[in-house]
Amino acid sequence: MARLRHWLIMAARMAAIAGLVFLVTRPLSTGWLGMLSGGKPETVIILLDRSASMQQQSSLAGQSKLRAGAEMIAATLNTLGGDFRIYLLDPFSKNTGNRVIQLQRAQDLMDLPAASPSDATVDIPAMLQSTLDFITTNQTGRTDVWVLSDGATNDWLPETSRWQAIRSAYSQLEGVRFHVLNDREPARENFSIRLDRWERSFRDSQAELVLDLSIRRSPSDNPVPVDIPVSINVGGIRSRVNVRLENDSASLIGHRIPLDQESLSGWGSVELPSDSNPSDDQYYFAYAEPVPFQTTIVTSQTESIRGIELAAGVPSQKNANATVARLTPDRISEIDWDRTTLLVWQADLPEGNMAKQVDQFIASGRAVIFLPPLEPSSVSFRGWRWTAWEPSGGAGSKIGSWNNDADAWMQTRDGQSLPIDELIVHQVCRLEGSGRILAKLDNGASLLLRSTESGGAVYALTTLPSTAYSTLDRDGISLYVLVQRALLSGAESQGAAKLFDAGAIAASAVANCKVLVQRPNAWESTPGLAEMNPFRAGVYGNEQEFIALNRPVAEEQLSPLTDESFGELFAGLDFHLVSESLTNDQSLASEIWKLFVVLVLISLLLEAVLSMPEKVASAKDQAISPNSGRAAA
Repeated sequence: MARLRHWLIMAARMAAIAGLVFLVTRPLSTGWLGMLSGGKPETVIILLDRSASMQQQSSLAGQSKLRAGAEMIAATLNTLGGDFRIYLLDPFSKNTGNRVIQLQRAQDLMDLPAASPSDATVDIPAMLQSTLDFITTNQTGRTDVWVLSDGATNDWLPETSRWQAIRSAYSQLEGVRFHVLNDREPARENFSIRLDRWERSFRDSQAELVLDLSIRRSPSDNPVPVDIPVSINVGGIRSRVNVRLENDSASLIGHRIPLDQESLSGWGSVELPSDSNPSDDQYYFAYAEPVPFQTTIVTSQTESIRGIELAAGVPSQKNANATVARLTPDRISEIDWDRTTLLVWQADLPEGNMAKQVDQFIASGRAVIFLPPLEPSSVSFRGWRWTAWEPSGGAGSKIGSWNNDADAWMQTRDGQSLPIDELIVHQVCRLEGSGRILAKLDNGASLLLRSTESGGAVYALTTLPSTAYSTLDRDGISLYVLVQRALLSGAESQGAAKLFDAGAIAASAVANCKVLVQRPNAWESTPGLAEMNPFRAGVYGNEQEFIALNRPVAEEQLSPLTDESFGELFAGLDFHLVSESLTNDQSLASEIWKLFVVLVLISLLLEAVLSMPEKVASAKDQAISPNSGRAAA
């Protein structure tokens, strides 16, 4: 027993000394991230997903995901301490040399326009590429890259081929770690509004504005019927109408608002009461004299393009004028770029000076549909390249899946799906490159893609609308809707009233415009926030035109990445993921020195107790002890 006590005393003293050592070093508890596994960084680079969906209010933090996550990152970096350099990447800066901003302290993150919310979509692969360029150019040493996001696939673009190149390049660097904070909390009781159509018309000699709008709410197991008040603002004059939601969506078709007879142009908005995501509670529009629709088709084939020519010549809007011009590839210099609304290109992809002109055409907000040539070549455009034709075999392939919620083949205004599943495709031309897949065949081949690069709508249809290739010409509804929606998208960027997705317009386009109305922003006091106007929903105008900006459709139809998908994107890299609802009162790294103070005190107390001398028996105790009795006997 004496030997055991000696061992316990020594253990208590060793524990006390160890506690003092750890107390002096002020250790950190880093939870899930394991941030100190490779030592403290020399450089920290912060990437913020500032897309519209990040403005969803966290149910625990009581503020937006962006704000709560940014505060958490700042608090964590303050806790880590050290003399590392802190940078913030601004994905919206048009000056590539100034995209990375150095912060004096982590808390400065909350006061920069480059950290404020936007109504645009972000391109996270492009952000990681810009970060890679900065790391290699500046030799940043041991670097931690922090990414804050909600994991939306339209921002992460997991299907893009750029991920392979990004992983390969980062794997060549030493000392780069990724910490991804993925706030995956779904929206609850959130409603969104969008205008599907608006046009100025006359009825009984009275000018009026005709609106079609749709309202959606976040998915619910047991949706309760509810009346939603919609506020309509036309030129500063407000009215209100209730829309009944029985399920998860509802539409208001043909709502009429009287206009001044002399009011040939104007602007307005439709709004919902504030809810868990304020970014989708408004939709802005502008109206003016209708723009003639002109479709220019570049092809050397007559039969394979006849269906598109017919679809483009019959406008879906009343009182609209539509013309179609068909040019062979050797006459592309005759394209009327100023009047063309939709460009249909069924030839070798543009290259050289023609590629620059098509790029400018797309950048102006107008639409392009690329169709495969009969003999694909090695020419590429915007990362796309036609490779080879492949027969589907047998009776052909049917449509396996398509995007029914948004874009070219979304459901109609009354909630009916297009007959896309009735199409049969006999031959497809493989397309090399990445894009948002809008329709896919049952054999896995892509049928319709949309480019994720900025500008107008750019589609690639991997088959031709003729009998030998598909039934698109026979089942003409799907082809007609594709062409007409592309035309409408292109027309929205022409004339005196223009419509763009936020972030899809050059800063110079709104530089000389007044802010007529703008979506409210919780960070309104941030200095220099006017730089964010091209990325914020609202209406901007001058004497010649009105420009309405809105969130992209993709920001409403979110499909979050799974933890397994994140693992695949960062495979082979030093990567840590926090995937849950983030709140600013959580700590990703906290000091735990107080625990070691307790450990030292307990160890010293135990050592004192064990070191106390044994109690000496008194004379009275000895007198009555058994041994003393036997001795006396």
